[in-house]
Amino acid sequence: MTWERFGYICRKASVECKNEESVSACLSRIENEDSCKLYGGRLSDNSWPGKILNDIGALKNKNSALTALNFYKNVSFFDQLEEPVRLKRVVAYLGYVIAVFFAVVSVYQLRVMPRFVSAFEEFGYAIPDRLAWYQDHWGFLVLIISILLISSLVIGEHLKKLFKFNVGTENSFVLRYLALPSVRGSYRNIVDLLSFPIAQTVHENGRTESQIFNHLQVVENTSMCVSTEISELLKVETRTLLEGCEKQMRYLSITTAVVIVAAIFFFLASAYSPLFVLGESI
Repeated sequence: MTWERFGYICRKASVECKNEESVSACLSRIENEDSCKLYGGRLSDNSWPGKILNDIGALKNKNSALTALNFYKNVSFFDQLEEPVRLKRVVAYLGYVIAVFFAVVSVYQLRVMPRFVSAFEEFGYAIPDRLAWYQDHWGFLVLIISILLISSLVIGEHLKKLFKFNVGTENSFVLRYLALPSVRGSYRNIVDLLSFPIAQTVHENGRTESQIFNHLQVVENTSMCVSTEISELLKVETRTLLEGCEKQMRYLSITTAVVIVAAIFFFLASAYSPLFVLGESI
């Protein structure tokens, strides 16, 4: 509900900011009103909604601040930027898979393996090569599989956090080096779209050279409504971002499934081969 609260504050501030009241004071007053709680929790300064309002409140020119508020109050993108349920489910699935994997490994190593070893010792047989190899290297194998699974979960969690739109996420390690190019590009385009109304009055580290900024500057010089174009572009970019995140999560899920199936096959093979040996010997 972060964006709903942000939109409400922009709409109310754009019509309630009095002549003698600064925009910063008006935003603070609305933020602290009980009615504002109906639209969600307090905005974090580390989120893009909070940063945008802080930047608007910091503008020295009141007309520029009101112009920015009018931009944001007319942009209908709030439902587009909420964290998608489908992405939450995929990440939760990865978490369950990892939990099951560690549970199976623990039971096998602590309960099953010692009994097989003691059974062979009781019957006076040498431990089969496959079982002996697993017994010697199981820690190394579990470590490799664990790294793969946990890495997939970490990437999934970071992709899910993209929809929280925290400031600085666009420069995070995961987004820069581990996310698909489509995910990285769409997220940065969304940040450009969100920051455009205040980018010309607030320093944005040179991001005004992006294609999104250049396009919106051209639109601004025509009779077209910039807010409408921002809304439409946000729909396109958030859809592309979600599709890219889901695509990457599918890749991670398939990789995880293959690793788990291979691990289960190896565990079963190492577990049942001793039974076959003992069965033939009795």
